[in-house]
Amino acid sequence: MASSSLNRKVLLSAGIVMAGVLASRLLGFFRQWTVAHEIGANAATDAYNAAFTLPDFLNYLVAGGALSVTFIPVFAKQLADAKEEEGWHVFSTVITVMGLALILLVAAGEVLAPHIVALMAPGFKSSEMAQTIFLTRLMLPAQFCFYLGGILSAVQYAKSQFFVPSLAPVIYNLAIICGGLVLASRIGITGFSVGVLVGALSGNFLLQIYGARRAGARFSPNFDLRHPGFRLFVKLSIPIMLALSLVFTDDWIIRWFGSYLAQGSITWLSYAKTLMRVPLAVVGQAVGVASFPFLAQLYSEKRHEELNRLLNDTLRGLLFLLVPISALTIALNRPLVYFVFSDTRLRATDFNATAAALAFFSLGMFAWGAQSILARGFYATRNTLTPAIVGTAITFLNLPLYAYLAARMQYRGLALASSIGIAVYAVVLFVLLSGRTRNRGVSVVWVFFFKIGFASAAGGIACFALAQWLEGRVPWKNMAGSLAVLVPAAAVGLLVIGAVAKAMRMRELDAILRRIRAGWRFRSDDAAPPGN
Repeated sequence: MASSSLNRKVLLSAGIVMAGVLASRLLGFFRQWTVAHEIGANAATDAYNAAFTLPDFLNYLVAGGALSVTFIPVFAKQLADAKEEEGWHVFSTVITVMGLALILLVAAGEVLAPHIVALMAPGFKSSEMAQTIFLTRLMLPAQFCFYLGGILSAVQYAKSQFFVPSLAPVIYNLAIICGGLVLASRIGITGFSVGVLVGALSGNFLLQIYGARRAGARFSPNFDLRHPGFRLFVKLSIPIMLALSLVFTDDWIIRWFGSYLAQGSITWLSYAKTLMRVPLAVVGQAVGVASFPFLAQLYSEKRHEELNRLLNDTLRGLLFLLVPISALTIALNRPLVYFVFSDTRLRATDFNATAAALAFFSLGMFAWGAQSILARGFYATRNTLTPAIVGTAITFLNLPLYAYLAARMQYRGLALASSIGIAVYAVVLFVLLSGRTRNRGVSVVWVFFFKIGFASAAGGIACFALAQWLEGRVPWKNMAGSLAVLVPAAAVGLLVIGAVAKAMRMRELDAILRRIRAGWRFRSDDAAPPGN
């Protein structure tokens, strides 16, 4: 009964986060569409995408992207020990110390940008290099807002308040879109970079100050470096700071190799990965963010059996959604790209290249979602070292594959190497985490994965066959025509997936059908005339 109640809380929290992520990713779509509409795919867009590398690296260097998984266990421990005041003291210490450190790093980044950018995009010509350096310097200060906003969001997550943090990426994307629409005609791609700075300040920092105050946050500047809570935070953060996990480095590696490829390669890969990340973020990120505070709470309260049950249920639910989506995205990569990027400055070459990259990226969609949950499983047990070591090892082992496939398949090879690397990382994490938590439900998860994989492959083949047939009969290289291919082909693919899953007696499908029937009966009863 307690487990059922906990699952409902996770689902409710996931629903809130999912709504925010969905809005953010739809805006992320429009953000990329706006870049394609205003600028296209060329040296300027390559420079713009490459300019995120140093700011992203700086954020990674201080574990800014992992604040929710390094600070929440620390804060949850204080709450479990009935020491909330101590929790706020640690919160203040982290903001004071790390905020000062980040100011110094941003200043150093501004000075050293020419040298660092030359290392991160060595294949660029001098004009592309100069533009990348300028845009990098413009966007670097946003990292201060991202970092402090991350801590403020982590406090809200720890208090099970998800709404305000979910607005941060929405406002961030809106600001970039507005910056591009208003300024691109005057200052080109720089307009989007101005939007990055404005969005980070307003959505990721100022709004999160309000949210943290609503959660009861109390801040008093201090440098209490010896506090056990701060030491635990540093202990959890250092492995992430020092590691070079594929989760963080994949974009950097792709940009590095992409700088040597045909002009537009980095942009094609960026557009494709953004498309792949939409369902991934809506499902994987939402479930991972929402489940993490509960996993951390269960571990703090030593309820390990419930932790394993929640982890297994979460993984199966995620695979049930992402594996079919992955199969259909691969089958429909071309009409999907034409549907999204119609009426932009993209050329036929850009459409085809983006579609091909999308298909290869989508092979690893399930693994990107799974690793997010599995890594959080480790973080909930206050172990950030294992994912860091495993991720770093796989990154270095995967580098020759990036190089080989980039030489053989150009930009497509980089997308394929990315998917192979993240799949290996997810599998290794699952095996190690299962051993750490003594998970007795491992075989059930594996069997489920192979079943849903088989059903999705069958649905993907049917979907692809129908799409090919329709493409020969419909002028589909525009928004309306591509939609005329997407809808029936995806519907047939889903029906085949459902039929095969039903034949294999997958109880998750039965549970969904029961909910649909229950909802339909409820609506029918409401609509029935009085007296019937």
